[in-house]
Amino acid sequence: MINIIQTRLIQWKKHSLQLLFWLLFPIVVTWIVVTVGNTFQDDMKIPIGIVLQDDTILAKDLYESIHATPFIRTYTLDEREALHKLEKHELDSVFVIQEGYEEHIRQGSRNALITAYESDVSLAYTPVSEMIMSYVQQDAGRSKAAYAVKELAEQLHVHFDWNWDDLIVRSKEIEKKQDLLQTRLTFPGNGIVHRDEGKNLFQPWHIWALAAFLSTLLLFDWVIKENNPAILKRFVFTNVSPKSYFVRNMYVYIALFFTIDLLTAFAFKYIFDEPLSLTLIVSILGYHLMISLGAFLLALMIRKTFVYYAIAFILTFISVIVSGAIIPLDGLLGRYPWLHFLNPLAAFLDGDFFHIGLGVFIVILLLWYGRKEEYHAAS
Repeated sequence: MINIIQTRLIQWKKHSLQLLFWLLFPIVVTWIVVTVGNTFQDDMKIPIGIVLQDDTILAKDLYESIHATPFIRTYTLDEREALHKLEKHELDSVFVIQEGYEEHIRQGSRNALITAYESDVSLAYTPVSEMIMSYVQQDAGRSKAAYAVKELAEQLHVHFDWNWDDLIVRSKEIEKKQDLLQTRLTFPGNGIVHRDEGKNLFQPWHIWALAAFLSTLLLFDWVIKENNPAILKRFVFTNVSPKSYFVRNMYVYIALFFTIDLLTAFAFKYIFDEPLSLTLIVSILGYHLMISLGAFLLALMIRKTFVYYAIAFILTFISVIVSGAIIPLDGLLGRYPWLHFLNPLAAFLDGDFFHIGLGVFIVILLLWYGRKEEYHAAS
């Protein structure tokens, strides 16, 4: 193993600038994206129109909840003006809080509460509508709980002055005090690497994960460059098989990645004030182990570097889409939970170590390594 490390160090010395660039690429990209995003945060807010047809306290509270949501710019308009601006693409979408909103909530009805409009270029309609409906469901849930308290009191023959408004106010106070309910518009993920403080437009660890995905894939191009007949012939005169050579070098790269990841965690704590914990570190290591194994196995199947580079960028683009970095996918994930397993960032964003992809890659690696060495048999 020492000889493997020494040989790899010599290779790294020849390409030190390239290696350093891709190792620091995730940190630098994250810093640039978060800094630029925060600079233009107000300009990048999603413009939506709110038509408030109900003048009750509950309807006004719903509007205030929407207005207070980070990364949304609300405009209170009448319905005609709102739809006119939507047609001119000045608004992403329009939501009408119908007259009788509070009355319907009191009656336990969820029909005809909100009317939504979108255009053919409404990019954020789905996540915004899902967010607003979650607020409506909260109101409906509080109302249902208030009536449940009344029924329970009647069953137990407990007499008290039941008041729907007082119970709703008390319910909101408890939720605010205990932070029971949160709604986000940014990226999916309820884990330890996700924060909802609204400080950053983009979540640093989410951006880092995507950048690390690309850099890891590109750094494993050494497998293709060294997996060619001219180099493989040399193993005839050594006591190391090609498979052992590749696997040991993979270990060296993974160890290097882990070292940089630890430094990144400390850097993010200082730069972005991100929390640092053992759970976070474990989830980072699990994520980088998974993409390292995936990159290694992918490189073994490809013979030309330009093809590998093209696939690397395509996979990164797909990861950006399925991870929700461009458009949050909370609504789609609710309808199609299996999409969660296609997201390579899922376990990491949830603060977990294990992703199903990691298990699949380990099994494939073991099967590949356990196969008979065809090269020695042919020689």
